[in-house]
Amino acid sequence: MAEQTRWSMGLEPPPSSTDKRTADLGDIVVFVDGQSETTGILEFAGVLAQEHGANLIAVFMQREPALTPPETFARGKGIRDVIDAHQAQLEEIEAHHRALFDNIVRRHEIRPEWRSVSYFSSDVGEHAHYADLAVVARPDPAGLTASPPGLIESLVVTSGRPIIMFPPRGTVSRVRRILVGWNARREAVRAVADARPLLARAEAIEVLVIDHQRHAGHGQEPGADIARHLANHGAQVEVRRLSSGGEDVGHLLLSQAAAFGADLVVMGAYGHSHLSEWVFGGVTQTVLREAAVPVLMSR
Repeated sequence: MAEQTRWSMGLEPPPSSTDKRTADLGDIVVFVDGQSETTGILEFAGVLAQEHGANLIAVFMQREPALTPPETFARGKGIRDVIDAHQAQLEEIEAHHRALFDNIVRRHEIRPEWRSVSYFSSDVGEHAHYADLAVVARPDPAGLTASPPGLIESLVVTSGRPIIMFPPRGTVSRVRRILVGWNARREAVRAVADARPLLARAEAIEVLVIDHQRHAGHGQEPGADIARHLANHGAQVEVRRLSSGGEDVGHLLLSQAAAFGADLVVMGAYGHSHLSEWVFGGVTQTVLREAAVPVLMSR
C-alpha cells in the first residue's frame, strides 16, 4: 500500500473577475474536429474564456468525406455531382459545429473568432503559437481520432504554450479542483507557471509528489515550497506524498486525480528526441492515452 503524508496552507482565493485589466489569458484557442462530439470541449473552452476575460478562437479542422465505392467510378458529369455533394456535406458539418460554437459564445458573452483549416494542413498547430492557452481533444480509445495524428504531441513539444487535453466525452466545464503532479523538475515548474491563471481561481489544489527520493531538488519537505508559492498567490493548497511501491506512476497519478475529484491535472511533459521523433516518458504516455479529466501539459 502506498504511504502518504499531507501538508497544507492557504488563503482565501480572490473573487473571479472577467475584467480585461486583470485577465491573465488574452486568447484561448480550441481545436475542433468535424467528425467528433464537440459540445463538451467547446463548453469547457467557453467557460474558461468567460472566467478569464479571454477571446475564444475556434480552429475547425475539416476532413474530406470518404468516397463510397460507387462514387469511385463516377465519370463526366457524375464527377461534378460527387464534388458538389461532398462540398454540401462539408458545409453542413461545419455549419453544425459553428452553431454549437455560436450558442456557447452568446451564452457566455465572449469575443469569438472562427477559423477553418484542412484537417491535414501542415500548419494547424501554428494557431496555438499566438494564443495563451490551447485546448485540444484527446483521441478516443475506441479508435475515433479527435485531432490529426500527432497533433497533441506536436503542440506539447513545439508550440511553447500550455496545452489542455480534453478527454473523449468529457463533461468538466468549470475548473475548481486542480491536482498538480510535482517532481521539482523544470517541466513541472513550467507547467505550474503556465497554469497560474487557473490555479489562482481554484477552490482546492492538491500537490501530488510521488517517489520524491527519485528526484533531486525537493528540499527538506517535498512539495512544501511549491505549495507555499501557490498559497502566496491566494490558493488553498494541500500536499500529498505517495510511494508508488512498484505501481505504475501514471496510473497512480490518474487514480489520485479521481480520488481528489480533480477538474484538471497540471503536469510537465517529459521525454527525449530520438531519430527526429519525440519519445515521451512512461508517465506522460499513460496520461496522454488514458486521462479521463482535462490535463494541462507544458515542457
